[in-house]
Amino acid sequence: MPIYKKIFVAVDFSPISDEALRQAHQRAQAEGAQLAVCHVVPNDLRNDLLFPHISRIAALNIPLEMNQVADEVSTRVMDITGRTGGDFTVFTDDGPPHALIVKRAEEWMADLIVLGSQGQNSSDDAVLGSVTSSVLRHAHSPVLIVRSGNHSRSIIAGTDFSDPSLPAVKAAADEANRTGAQLTVIHSLDLIWSPAAYPALAFGGAPFNMSESQIEELELVAKTRLDESLAKAGITGNTLVTTGPAGEALINVANSENAELIVVGTTGRTGIPRALLGSVAETVAKKASCSVLVVRQHPE
Repeated sequence: MPIYKKIFVAVDFSPISDEALRQAHQRAQAEGAQLAVCHVVPNDLRNDLLFPHISRIAALNIPLEMNQVADEVSTRVMDITGRTGGDFTVFTDDGPPHALIVKRAEEWMADLIVLGSQGQNSSDDAVLGSVTSSVLRHAHSPVLIVRSGNHSRSIIAGTDFSDPSLPAVKAAADEANRTGAQLTVIHSLDLIWSPAAYPALAFGGAPFNMSESQIEELELVAKTRLDESLAKAGITGNTLVTTGPAGEALINVANSENAELIVVGTTGRTGIPRALLGSVAETVAKKASCSVLVVRQHPE
């Protein structure tokens, strides 16, 4: 079973950040992985073009401030996790948090980034914090968005049978095996707006004019294919076919089961297009009430 070897968690001293740190520590401890903790201090003065002399003065104080910040981060980590100072790596920097988190994680060659769903400046749990949202869009590795709460031992994964969804289903199965949670893999038939997604299963006519028996037949075909896909991949879990937009379907099932985690896939990219995130992944990341793991498939 593949596991993460280098886990990178970004912290900002907020309660949800502390929970992200706690979960990253527990995962690293269980898997024998290395743990790195990053804290970025926003620093607009360094790039102040109107007052460059202030920028230079501020820059002189950065080394001392960063040492103090590193000490604070280390103390926080030891208090929350019980680790000793030599049992984790600390990265501190100043500047745009989202860009530096991605940069530091990639330089350290992290294979998982862990973040809180929102930081100190976010007031709505249903909306991602701006830093988390930006990291999610630009990170090259899988990203775990942590949300706190009392959840059941249930993991939800979605598949549309495309290549980008396969790593997510496998990652969800690994999570279920690791934690002993029950895995449910979902395929949602979006019969309202995407009939082109099912050309091989077309019954003729517009999807919204399908009879109940035609929809049931389509669901049966999808369920059979879903079961066969899991069996072929050697994955054990429940399967479920729903209808409607995939992102909303995943969230609805997760809510009904009080799931602890939703795993979704998206295609990894480079350059400017790398900032694009699949609509399903984006919907789930923003609206889910539980933690979300976004797994990227990287093009050859």
